[in-house]
Amino acid sequence: MLCRRFLSPIFRQFSRAMAVTTKQDPMSSKGIPSLSPTFFYSSPEVRHEFLDNLSSVLRGNEIAGDDMSLELIDYTKGSPGQSSSSVDINITDDHMPVIFAKSPAPQARFDLATYREQLRTQSMGHTVMYSEVTTSTQVILSRNFSFASRIPENAGLVYLAMQQTHGKGRRSNEWVSPFGCLQFSAHLPVPKGSCLEQHLVFLQYMCSLAVVQGVCGIAGYEKLDLRLKWPNDIYYGRDVKVGGVLVDCSSGARGTLAIVGCGVNVTNSEPTTCLNDLIAEYNTEHSTQLAPLTMETVLAVTLNNFERIVAQFQEHGPSAFLEEYYEKWLHSGVSVKLGDEAGGEEMMIVGVNTAGYLQVRGKDRQMHTVQPDGNSFDMMQGLLIIRKP
Repeated sequence: MLCRRFLSPIFRQFSRAMAVTTKQDPMSSKGIPSLSPTFFYSSPEVRHEFLDNLSSVLRGNEIAGDDMSLELIDYTKGSPGQSSSSVDINITDDHMPVIFAKSPAPQARFDLATYREQLRTQSMGHTVMYSEVTTSTQVILSRNFSFASRIPENAGLVYLAMQQTHGKGRRSNEWVSPFGCLQFSAHLPVPKGSCLEQHLVFLQYMCSLAVVQGVCGIAGYEKLDLRLKWPNDIYYGRDVKVGGVLVDCSSGARGTLAIVGCGVNVTNSEPTTCLNDLIAEYNTEHSTQLAPLTMETVLAVTLNNFERIVAQFQEHGPSAFLEEYYEKWLHSGVSVKLGDEAGGEEMMIVGVNTAGYLQVRGKDRQMHTVQPDGNSFDMMQGLLIIRKP
């Protein structure tokens, strides 16, 4: 989707070893998983710089955001578990503890060490915020600007949750996400006046491509038919959606802060098809023995490619990026109808222009431009639906 800079607003398991208890039941009466704290893992240098940056906006140990307050708790100098004491932590939809810790909780469902072994970036993904269950990684970062804007630019932060109770999608769609879906938001400062800042709409295309190139770049997985559906969906073949991307942007004196949210169904077979189900089908059809993928691997290879794509875009601009993008997208030369749900005028998809908008050509040879937000591409019906305000 387009960054909000351009459009109006439109993506209990906890370590007993740390001896922390929460004032939430493990599962609510509505079957929604209870929220758990968010952990902040970084180098000492990043942590010290970040806490120093936050000192001017903290009230006690809390920082207020648009929708919630964040309570900062530093366990890096000795955790409650080491002193055999216990700390009660209150977690609600509008109050989230952020715990600075040296090492992951042993019961965490994401193996941070395995992920880091596969990470090949200079900075992206080196700092990790992690929660077993949170409201929305995208909302917590994008709606807490005083917090997010003070994260050091070289931190390369990614916020990861095993489940979200208010997952975010296009047109303000929300859902409760099951375990097995890789869900993360990347904190990406974009320098003022840079090529990328002038083409922020491309971020959703870049992250989607990073997922596809990351998975298909693993030895043996090159022929998996992962594709890109305009504007921000990840498909297997032409019919099965396995992921999507959401971008929020905020402007500042030094440039733009982009929060790039991504969700990929890696291991959860219900209610939709997951990536590992498709790999199993591929093995059957091609007599191969590709192993199921883990969320640690998919996140690492995605960030490896995302950092590279961002750097290349900054140097070479949109035209060079689009050459890579077209190799994986679904739509070149596809005939569609441009209109509303009732139908519309037949058009031919030409591509994406350097402003990031979809271009289609009518029978009269005239070109039409379609923005990537507020509109929908119904692939099964061959229809570009123009959403009315």
